[in-house]
Amino acid sequence: MQAGKRARLSPPTCSPSVSKGTEADKDLGARGTTGSGSGVRENEREVQEVDIDLRMEGCDESNCDAAEAAQEGSADGDEHENSQIEEEDVDAERLSYLNGFVAEVIEDSRSPGGVEDGLGIARDPDPSAAEQFFQWLIHPLSVERFHQQFWEKKPFLIRRPCNRSLYEGWFEKEDIESLLERETLRYGLNVDVTKYKDGARANFSTEGAAKATQVWKKFAKGWSVRILHPQRWSNSLFLLLSAFERYWHCVAGCNAYLTPAKSQGFSPHYDDIEAFVLQTEGKKRWRCYKPRSLDDVLPKFSSPDFSQEEIGEPILDEILGPGDLLYMPRGTIHQAEATSDTHSLHITVSVGQRNTWSDYLELALPRALELAWEDHLLLRESLPRDFATYMGVAHSDKDDPRRAAFLERVILCMDRLVKSGPWDSAVDQMAVKFIQARLPLPHTPEAEVTKDGSLLATLNSTSKVRLVAPDVARFVVEEDSAVLYHMLNNSRVLHNESYDFETDSSIEFPLDYAPALEELITAYPTPVCVSNLSIDSKKAAMDLVSQLFVAGLLVVVS
Repeated sequence: MQAGKRARLSPPTCSPSVSKGTEADKDLGARGTTGSGSGVRENEREVQEVDIDLRMEGCDESNCDAAEAAQEGSADGDEHENSQIEEEDVDAERLSYLNGFVAEVIEDSRSPGGVEDGLGIARDPDPSAAEQFFQWLIHPLSVERFHQQFWEKKPFLIRRPCNRSLYEGWFEKEDIESLLERETLRYGLNVDVTKYKDGARANFSTEGAAKATQVWKKFAKGWSVRILHPQRWSNSLFLLLSAFERYWHCVAGCNAYLTPAKSQGFSPHYDDIEAFVLQTEGKKRWRCYKPRSLDDVLPKFSSPDFSQEEIGEPILDEILGPGDLLYMPRGTIHQAEATSDTHSLHITVSVGQRNTWSDYLELALPRALELAWEDHLLLRESLPRDFATYMGVAHSDKDDPRRAAFLERVILCMDRLVKSGPWDSAVDQMAVKFIQARLPLPHTPEAEVTKDGSLLATLNSTSKVRLVAPDVARFVVEEDSAVLYHMLNNSRVLHNESYDFETDSSIEFPLDYAPALEELITAYPTPVCVSNLSIDSKKAAMDLVSQLFVAGLLVVVS
């Protein structure tokens, strides 16, 4: 087999219909990033692209063999057999990605007087506010163009020469000074002191509490200070990240980087996150580079440090000033150096970590295989007696019809897997993890006063109720119970660090409460009358809404 290529089996008559490269796939970020594995992996990728309602084309397990036999005997049987195995360049998609990895510089010519208060938008609990904030942040780029042309595809820089005060007051050097004096920040957990010199990065300390005097002595000698998770202490950054989490529906992260003039804190590297860099003070020269190889495209893990000789020429070499915004897809190699004028401070906001199709399927497929085995006889049948004599790496170059038949069988098994998969349950699992790990609400819920039950007397069967805010809860079915997970008790202090899943963040109900729970969650922002809930009795309806009301999840509208 040629290097960089692998055999791809053309779907037989009884295989699912596959539509490759659809616009829906692109909108979902479903661009393949597979490596040069076996032909089976290619077929797995094809089956994953099939619509969830895929059907066998007029054939089931009992007649599939007959259909295949009829096909072999047809007039165009020779043509079909000739097309069974075709050579496909498995790197073509990623190579195309690298060729299009070109940075773009965009100018925002607005003056401060024509710009709305971004944090005011982020503070708004309205469901549309999160997207409005993101649009505010990336202006003049539209949200639609961002997703079509840039998200996970290529970097861009938005320069704001007429509005250097856009992020003013969000997080400043004085805030770091105050934090070091007021809080106990620990090296490696809350703060890093680093320096890049002579082609290598050095860390001042990796353990213990950071003393302010010690940190500033190092800063005066050219060492950079990184504050990890500053949203725990900064209300502005808390609002920023909360808006990001509400828009992206995944956990957002944040670090602040304070760099002395004429210095650099970190080696060239790439990260495993989608990065939005907000320059808040001073100036910094940013250099961005393409991924070094096809394997580094949209990586799952961050890279080690690179030497200057390993990274090639930059695709972007620009000086960022206050108000500027730089976006880098994961896998973008970068390095940044403060200019000679003064110190630099920037905030890096991240999303998208471990939130790929691969992560979803890794969660869903083990159970999908179990269910497919239970549902379909095909997966219980033994492998061919002699399969090891024609399958395997040693036989991969052989033109053996038994190999094609074997891989056709794999496609059939994968079809059964797709039909039996717990795709909604796996999404629920990911959504619950997000609910448990995200920031608490940026505003005080309207139902906060109900947690002590003081207003419970106002609730009756004629009351109209709704959730206090969108996306604050997730309803799932676990064994014989309906469980509602919520985020009202989440900790801002532990955000991005550790999550105590034993906190009171779930309420368990009888399974027959499930339809009513679904109605309450999906109806937002429309109020639901308690007496109209799909539940067995008025008593059960009152029990359900009373528990949610006392937990602070519901507000009485009328």
